[in-house]
Amino acid sequence: MSTHYRVHISVAPLGASELNKTLLAIREAWTAPHYVHKIERNKVYFLQTSAEASFLPDENEQAFADRVSIAIWRKIGRYVKVVIDTTDSDDVPADCFEFNEYDYRKLMRTN
Repeated sequence: MSTHYRVHISVAPLGASELNKTLLAIREAWTAPHYVHKIERNKVYFLQTSAEASFLPDENEQAFADRVSIAIWRKIGRYVKVVIDTTDSDDVPADCFEFNEYDYRKLMRTN
């Protein structure tokens, strides 16, 4: 039986047209978020999402975070900061992954 994870994904800075692209990338790479919160300041957006579902078979937290971040970057066509926080079905906090521009360049080059 696969483990379910509770995942919180935060993405910023986004333009108004990138909000739906980011949500689509998350849905295509994993699942539809159960919670979506958009914060706007001076036409710049901060997106917070949460969902609970399984990862791909044999996928660990790091591989999941890498894969979802790459999907977001590809869908919007540029770097944005992505933070992914995972908790497994036993309520054991796993890890918090924060992707900066160095991670973007490294992951996009190898994927």
